[in-house]
Amino acid sequence: MNFRDLEYLVAVAELGHFGQAAARCNVSQSALSLQLQKLEAELGVQLIERTSRRVVVSPSGRPLVERARSILQARQELLDDAAVEIGRMPATITLGLIPTIAPYQLGPILKSMRQTYPGTTLRIIEDITQNLVQATARGELDAAIIATATNDSLIAETELAHDELLLTVDRRHPLAKQDQVVPKQLEKETMLLLKDGHCLSDQAIGFCNANSAAVAPVSIAASIDTLKAMVCAGMGVTLIPRMAVDASPPDKCLVFLPLKPAPSRTIRVITRKTSRLGPLLAAALKSAIESGTACCVHKPVKARRKAGEKQPVQIKR
Repeated sequence: MNFRDLEYLVAVAELGHFGQAAARCNVSQSALSLQLQKLEAELGVQLIERTSRRVVVSPSGRPLVERARSILQARQELLDDAAVEIGRMPATITLGLIPTIAPYQLGPILKSMRQTYPGTTLRIIEDITQNLVQATARGELDAAIIATATNDSLIAETELAHDELLLTVDRRHPLAKQDQVVPKQLEKETMLLLKDGHCLSDQAIGFCNANSAAVAPVSIAASIDTLKAMVCAGMGVTLIPRMAVDASPPDKCLVFLPLKPAPSRTIRVITRKTSRLGPLLAAALKSAIESGTACCVHKPVKARRKAGEKQPVQIKR
């Protein structure tokens, strides 16, 4: 038995598919299957139930999968601690980001980390908040950048920045002529949202509810770009993170307006409390954000108007 055998077991348990598990572990499917058979023979129990349609962990294998996951996490933390002890980052760091942050911050963060820690390779995972929190707690991720507070006792949080949410409307919309919008003006508007599971949707609805804005929520889009396209088509309005506006080229179809009170989300990095790497990695990401190389939430955003209309209003904080 070796660590690779345990990695194969955990991968198959999590993915429920030999081919996908083999791809994750960078090994052939036949080699993975053979090693698991050897592991079962060594332990004297059936770990995996194999059928023509699916692969599931056997009842006797479930507690062993959890033990294997704990062993792998402890091994990784041992390697991380050794690296931190001598003042350097590990050779590989796995970082998770939610879809409403990754497209706008990933490139600058990678650039900053490469400059500061050239000997470290970042492996990136994009997923929704719930999955990233669980993966971080299990030790599958070294850290994750999210925009929602967690209630997990295993997780430590470090705030990185505050990101304002801007009302986004079609330039033909009556509100597009205003410099600022109050929640009362959103009543009966169709509020376009990302699909369930995206924290941005919860934040948008939470703001409307907290300010008694009776909007008609429609959860339909899978990305911010799709939301913008739907607003441009006149299907409704939405709230877009300021970082997404700053990172995108000017859009002649849309107008981005500040709300009063201004809704925002808190960008934070989460790590495991038991990991000595966690504080070092959180500090590195926070430094990148504060240096201005990896976040544009402090830049002024301008609403775009038609030629001949009054000058765009600079959104002030």
